[in-house]
Amino acid sequence: MRQLKSAILIYNPTKPHAKALAGEVRRFLTTHGARVVREEKSADALITVSGDGTLLYHKSRYNLPIFAIGNENSAICQAKADNWKPMLSRILQRGFTTEQRGMLSCEAGGKVVEDALNEVVIRSRDHRVIDILLGVNGKKFKFLADGVLFSTPTGSTAYCYSCGGRKLPKHARKYEAVAIAPYRRAFRPMVLKDSAICAASTQSRAADLVFDGQFIHRMSPGSKIRVFKSRRAIHLIKT
Repeated sequence: MRQLKSAILIYNPTKPHAKALAGEVRRFLTTHGARVVREEKSADALITVSGDGTLLYHKSRYNLPIFAIGNENSAICQAKADNWKPMLSRILQRGFTTEQRGMLSCEAGGKVVEDALNEVVIRSRDHRVIDILLGVNGKKFKFLADGVLFSTPTGSTAYCYSCGGRKLPKHARKYEAVAIAPYRRAFRPMVLKDSAICAASTQSRAADLVFDGQFIHRMSPGSKIRVFKSRRAIHLIKT
């Protein structure tokens, strides 16, 4: 069991309710003998307040176990605004263990752009279909679609599922390649072993590369990306 004696506390500053809730969490921690710190080297955990987006935005900034407090629509956050106190109280009193969630890496030009806990997405910026050239395990696919996404097991219940993908067990050693509204259903969702490497490109001048719905990079026509299992993982505090 690991002990929670200090934590970095982060909230979404654009949401007043998140700021107010973070204040409650801060007071709760100090009342129970834990410190709120700024430096990672002094922290035992990262606590995020607001929703899945806040967790996804900050997931790679710190190499710390994460306890996330979200809202009624949160799927990754362990707690919500109405039940976080007993959960955090147990963690403070008894210590904690973590569960590991795998991520996907995306490489362009020989360098990793970002890691994704939910999904890596190529998608149209101007609401028109784009051409997708996709290579999977030596097989090539070419189709028109609003985009294509590569989803982790954690993300399989979100954007991936809405686009026709499967819900995967959260610790499955797999990931998915799913087209977003493919023209005439020219590409069916694929479940891949996590050892698979996908390569994708588009000739479109209006395509973005999006990570977890948080980080957006413009793609140049003809630029290629590679998607594969990340060497890194996220550690979520068990409740």
